[in-house]
Amino acid sequence: MDRKRIAATVVALALAAGIGLAVLSFTTRIPDAESLPDEAAAGLEQLKTVQGRLQLGKDDQILEYELWVQRPRHLRAEAELEGLDRKAVYILAFNEEEAWTYDPLLNLATVTDRTEGAPAAGSRFGTSLLETMPDDVLAALRAGELQIIGEEAVAGRNALRVQVLLPPGQSPLKEAGEQLTVWLDRITYYPLAIEGDTGFRMRFDFIIFDEEIDPRTFVFFPPPGATVRRIGE
Repeated sequence: MDRKRIAATVVALALAAGIGLAVLSFTTRIPDAESLPDEAAAGLEQLKTVQGRLQLGKDDQILEYELWVQRPRHLRAEAELEGLDRKAVYILAFNEEEAWTYDPLLNLATVTDRTEGAPAAGSRFGTSLLETMPDDVLAALRAGELQIIGEEAVAGRNALRVQVLLPPGQSPLKEAGEQLTVWLDRITYYPLAIEGDTGFRMRFDFIIFDEEIDPRTFVFFPPPGATVRRIGE
């Protein structure tokens, strides 16, 4: 190889390396407090599905959930209740038409019509914190005073740790209070963990994004003998 070709190759490699470093710098850049809400909104807008395992609750009242989400209106969550002499699984199954909640202790299935114009539309029925959580966190980022602490690993993913101070009585996450710490996935900005001044805690220990989910996951059929209660009828 002559000197000209060697020189051209070196220049090409240098340019490629420079471009690669520029891309890496952009993708790993930590946003500032002012731009974070808009960047989080853009990330969540692109997110299609979430599957994972998380712990959720207050103080020592913590449940472990298996979670499947297809944004924006499909969710299934299952929590096995411990300390019983039989297997009992609490189930949430939401889709665009219906929201089912099944309490195995009462053998009671509650269903809410989620179609537009339904009697229970806009009420607390037919929704769940597990469904609204990413949008509630985004609303908190927009409404609060933010301090970006840095990056940490949560559920095997790189997360941005952010402290949020909200105006009194204006927390979109009422369960968590007005002083929050949230850990946002660096790519999707989906919340991987939340801690609040009320003792509220949520943390994933496993999570994957944008993997296809069987549509039957979000359909629920009450077990034989279950009492079915319909909200809004």
